[in-house]
Amino acid sequence: MKLRIFQSEKGDCLLLEGATGGRILCDGGMAASMRKVVRAELAKLRKKKAVIDAAYVSHIDQDHISGILALLQDELEWRIFDHHKKKGHAGFKPPKVPRPPEIKTIWHNAFSAQLDGTAGPVQDLLAAAAPALIATREPKLMNVGEELYDIAVSIPEAIKVSRLAAPAMLGIPLNKIPGVAGPAKLLMVRPKAKAFKIGSLKLTIVGPTKDELEKLRKGWKTWLKANGDTVRKIDEQLKKRMDEFSNSLSVPAPIDLRNWNGIPDHEGVTAPNIASLMFMVEEGGKRLLLTGDSQQDFILAGLKTTGFLASGHVHLDVHKIQHHGSENNLDEDFARKVSADHYVFCGNGQHENPDLKVIQMVFDSRLGPPAKRALAPKAAGRKFTMWFSTEGDGKADAHMREVKKLVRKLVKSSKGKMAAKFNTGKSITLTI
Repeated sequence: MKLRIFQSEKGDCLLLEGATGGRILCDGGMAASMRKVVRAELAKLRKKKAVIDAAYVSHIDQDHISGILALLQDELEWRIFDHHKKKGHAGFKPPKVPRPPEIKTIWHNAFSAQLDGTAGPVQDLLAAAAPALIATREPKLMNVGEELYDIAVSIPEAIKVSRLAAPAMLGIPLNKIPGVAGPAKLLMVRPKAKAFKIGSLKLTIVGPTKDELEKLRKGWKTWLKANGDTVRKIDEQLKKRMDEFSNSLSVPAPIDLRNWNGIPDHEGVTAPNIASLMFMVEEGGKRLLLTGDSQQDFILAGLKTTGFLASGHVHLDVHKIQHHGSENNLDEDFARKVSADHYVFCGNGQHENPDLKVIQMVFDSRLGPPAKRALAPKAAGRKFTMWFSTEGDGKADAHMREVKKLVRKLVKSSKGKMAAKFNTGKSITLTI
C-alpha cells in the first residue's frame, strides 16, 4: 500500500491506496490547503477514472473536516453545472475549480448524532466563550479559546458535510461499510464486529467504543450546564479577568474544554479528539494505524479490545502520530507499547506541534536508554523513519525550524538507524 502525505497546514490530509485496489482519503486538512494544493492532485484521479472508495473524517475539528467540506462544495458546483447543461440552459460555464473524483461513501460520526440534539447550544456556547478567552492575550488561555473557536466553527461545517452528502444533494452514502446492511450507524468498536475490506485493504475499527461515546455525550452536557452561566456573565467580567490574568498565571480559565468530563488523566485533550474514529489498516502482512487526534489511553484500550495489543505491545509498519504530535496525546508508556518502522507527523508548527518532547520520546523508544526502549522485540535494531507533512508554511516557521534542528541532531546521532523526510512540495509518498 501507499500513503500520500499532503501539505495540509496544521491538519491531516492523507491518501491511502491499496496495492491491488482500494483508495481512502483520510481527513481533508484545512479548507485553504485543500483549495491551494490537494484539490488539483485529487482531480487527477478523476481524469484516470479512479474513485475514492471512502472519505474518512476522524472527527469534527476544522483541521480535519473543513477540507472535506471544500471538496464536497466543489462537486456540488459541478453537479449544478451538469444540471443546467443537461437542460440546455445557455450561459452556464463550467466551474473554475477542478472536478473531484467520485466519492463512494463518507465515514463520519456526525456531531449532532453524538450529542442527541444538544449540538446547537454547545455551538452557541463555544462561539460566545472563545472571543473572551482569546482577548485575554494570555497564551495558555488563548490556546483554549482557539480550540473552542475551532470546534464552534467545525460544528456547522460538520452539519454541512452531512447535508451535502445526503440523498437529496450529492447522494453519497454515510458510514457505508461493506457487508453491513441497514441504515447508517455511528462507527465504533462493536461486540463481534468483523474487519472489512476496501479493495485489498483490510480495516478494523479500533476506536471509539460505545462507552467513550457515552462519556463524550455526558461530558458535553455536563460542560454545557456548568459553563452556561459563565458565558452569560463573561462580558461584564472580562476587563476584571484580563487584569487578573496579566498579574498572575495561576488564575484558572473561566471555561476549560479540556476538563470536559472531570477526568484529570485526559486533561489537555478535547472531547471531540477523544472520540476520534480510528482504524487499523492491514494488507499483505503490513499494518498502518490511523489515530485521528485521539489520546494514548483510548488508543491503547482500543488496540487491546480488538486484539492488536494481546502481547502488551505492537510493532507497526506505519503509525500516524495522533494529534499532530501533541505532548498531551502521546507519552513514554505509549511510545514503548506502540512502535513502528515509519512515524507520520502532520502539523505545521502551530500550537508547537509536532512537539519536540514527543519527537524525542519516539526516538528514545528506539535508540534511547533501555528503560525507554520499545517493548516489541521486532523493534530492536530496526531502522525507522519520521515523516513530516510540511517543513513550515509561514504560520509557525520558528517552531518548525526547531523541529528540523532536533531531527537533524537525532538522525546524526542514530548512526544510520533513523531517517527523516519533510514534505517540501505538494505531497510525499510513503510506500509500505
